[in-house]
Amino acid sequence: MPDSLKGFLEPGCTVVHLAYLQGGGESENLAATANLLEACKDANIRRLIHCSTAAVVGRVPDNIITEETPCNPVSEYGVTKLKIEKAVVDAAVGSFDVAILRPTSVFGPEGGSLKKLIGNLMARKTIRNYLKSCLFNRRRMNLVHVGNVVAAVIFMVEYKENFGGGIFIISEDDNSRNNFADVEQFLMRQLGLTDYRIPTISIPLHLLSLFLKLLGRNNVNPLCNYDPRKLLDMGFTRPVEFEVGLRHYSDWYRSNSL
Repeated sequence: MPDSLKGFLEPGCTVVHLAYLQGGGESENLAATANLLEACKDANIRRLIHCSTAAVVGRVPDNIITEETPCNPVSEYGVTKLKIEKAVVDAAVGSFDVAILRPTSVFGPEGGSLKKLIGNLMARKTIRNYLKSCLFNRRRMNLVHVGNVVAAVIFMVEYKENFGGGIFIISEDDNSRNNFADVEQFLMRQLGLTDYRIPTISIPLHLLSLFLKLLGRNNVNPLCNYDPRKLLDMGFTRPVEFEVGLRHYSDWYRSNSL
């Protein structure tokens, strides 16, 4: 409710917007965002850091996605998040500074991005896992560790210059191992699981793309990479290396599943 935000914000403060109402749909999320934006104006805040998602990009043919890539989301989530981005940027004009963050697939303790994969591996569903490995093989995973996302938010909060509604991708897609086959192999080694008896066979990528379309996926390009250079060129340094993040996640999952 709008009244619940009164007195919550202080003049000149920085607001970090991470909330999304799961199951709330477009109307409820846009209404909640509008209430927050009105409170930000009333309080005369300095800056709003809005955490969106790379899912707003949706289905595009490009293998390299930048902040300038035109968006074409097809999922309700992606469409809604893109509308929220626009609402945030429009409301900020003449009132406060804004930065839009677009993290890719976030993984870490309690996160869902790797939960199904590591769960299937731990359950030793060998045939199913083998077929999935053949299908997805070199598909880009677009994973980013939650520690790097948090660090990016803090970096943006402390940044001195104005962002002026700028968009910034948070990803680890510059790591060549951020693909299904390498991630799966890494997790299997960390979990002490034996490799498949038969070497995996890579399914042609155009067939994988068709399969993803049939599943109704928002992103159907197996080679899609989200370019993190804009944020890195500003001086941001990721505190968690990709393989270290995977190791921490597998250790956490194993200790909590026993």
